[in-house]
Amino acid sequence: MRNSVWQGKSRPFWRAGVCWLAGAEAWLVVLAVAASVASERFLLPALVVAGCFWPVRWLASGRPTMRTPLDIPIALLVLLLPVTLWATAWPEITVPQVYRLLTGIGVYYALVNWAATPGRLRLLLVGTVLSSLFLALAVPFVIRWVPAKFPFLPASLHESLTVRLADTIHPNVMAGQLVVLLPFPLALALFAWRATGWRTGLLLSATALSMMGLLVLTQSRGALLALVAVLILMAVLRWRYGLVLLPLVAVILLIGWLFVGPGRLLEALATEQSLGSFAGRLEIWSRSVAIIRDFPFTGVGMGGFGPMCDILAPLFLHEPGTIPHAHNLFLQVAVDLGIPGLLLWLAALLLIARTAWGVYCAGQAMGDGWWSGVGAGLVGSQAALATHGLFDAVTWGWCVRPHWYGDYGD
Repeated sequence: MRNSVWQGKSRPFWRAGVCWLAGAEAWLVVLAVAASVASERFLLPALVVAGCFWPVRWLASGRPTMRTPLDIPIALLVLLLPVTLWATAWPEITVPQVYRLLTGIGVYYALVNWAATPGRLRLLLVGTVLSSLFLALAVPFVIRWVPAKFPFLPASLHESLTVRLADTIHPNVMAGQLVVLLPFPLALALFAWRATGWRTGLLLSATALSMMGLLVLTQSRGALLALVAVLILMAVLRWRYGLVLLPLVAVILLIGWLFVGPGRLLEALATEQSLGSFAGRLEIWSRSVAIIRDFPFTGVGMGGFGPMCDILAPLFLHEPGTIPHAHNLFLQVAVDLGIPGLLLWLAALLLIARTAWGVYCAGQAMGDGWWSGVGAGLVGSQAALATHGLFDAVTWGWCVRPHWYGDYGD
């Protein structure tokens, strides 16, 4: 009798504790992964923290996770990770990359399961916007600035920016993160101004404009092309006559092709200071294709492009050890995980895009500016990721994290 009374009193307390821990999952996992971004030695602890919440969710809600459209491609990608660990000749490079991908997946499921109510979803959207604003404010002090390449940017502008950290970030890396996050505040400012109020609308607009200005300062051509794609897409989604921009852009490109010449046009669009001319980028892409041809099913192991390129197909226009990745997101995934990994990654990308489009269409049908903005932001983020990925690969492994919104909306 005493034992049954003790069990009857302790069980609700025990269950309440588990439910409280499940409610704190998003904050704890995000903090752990943020620490792993700051220092590689926290990667394994962050992965352990994210993994421990799977049984916690099971005990709290009777299921390890909510079902999402990405479950199958993510599960198959995880099954490929032992293959990449087996295939790599550089485990000291591959293991941290595998941990990074797994922590990104951990953040995805932590946010999906935590945002179980509209209130929590709105809170995390606000957190995303504030994170974007914080990132924009931190950019001038953490980037390793390069001299101005664009004629309209005075050289003194970059010289006046003072770096405050010893461990700086390359402009192209920061530009990749900025351009993927930019569509969220931009879309909410365009679609949800009335729903959020003018004060929040001003904050969203200021955040978006600040991020666009900083993208110009990074001088990353891939990010700037992605920015143009995002702006055109937002205009098309927001205004009835936005479609007029599509033939206008086509005419501008045709004029540039005819009067400037295809060679000079491609040179202007694809040249980077770290890569030299467009020929340098083409050389890297050709080596990527050669590696994929030699390792089509397994890849060379995550992060193995640089050393494998130096051994298998040395570069002539770049010093050995100076090119760590393929400078193309799609080629990089195939180099790391083989063609099966690329197909799974593309499946996840297309599923996110389909779900994002569904959220946007549902918001438009209901006349709900908030949900229209969420859907448009997701669609814009996918467009930015794909466009930027044509010229760089710095978003690989990171890109799964912000796209949990679409699965919740589905």
